[in-house]
Amino acid sequence: MMKLVRILVVILSLTGFLCYSSSVNAESSSGGAGPLSVRLDFAVNIPSQLFLQVGTAGATVDTITFDVLDVPGTGAVAGVSSGANPVPVRAVSTVNAGSTITLTADSSVALDDGLGNTIPFSEISWAAGGDFSSGTFNETAAQVLDTFTDSSDNNGTYLFSYVNDTQYSAGNYAGTVVYTLSSP
Repeated sequence: MMKLVRILVVILSLTGFLCYSSSVNAESSSGGAGPLSVRLDFAVNIPSQLFLQVGTAGATVDTITFDVLDVPGTGAVAGVSSGANPVPVRAVSTVNAGSTITLTADSSVALDDGLGNTIPFSEISWAAGGDFSSGTFNETAAQVLDTFTDSSDNNGTYLFSYVNDTQYSAGNYAGTVVYTLSSP
């Protein structure tokens, strides 16, 4: 029984060697005492890729909470993230030279209290740090927040605030903004 196993191992080893050696293509050179040169070609393939993170890393969606304790008109209310404060933002692109990368936000669906009362996202703004721009949501489906050119790794933060300049019904309002990073 032991001999059979050894024979199979040798046959498999030889078969593997023959398959391997038949698939190898390389330039070779032989000759006299002088120097010999051969070439070896390399190819690096980098596909176009986009990566976007708004909030803490991972599968959990961060929530920004505004606890409005003062009457409207008394000043903006700072948001507090369920993740990191300020909110980390990162947009990475590996694209063809000359390509434009666009970061957009969809804030077209207002915050809702579940009872039919709403607050438009235009009541929320952000101060940006790092490679990003500050702004206010404009209640559209494709608000351009930033554009970048070529491959880049953009890092920064957002600090959100609620303007608190309009009287709304008491309640817990919730809504979602969808961020999109795209390249043609």
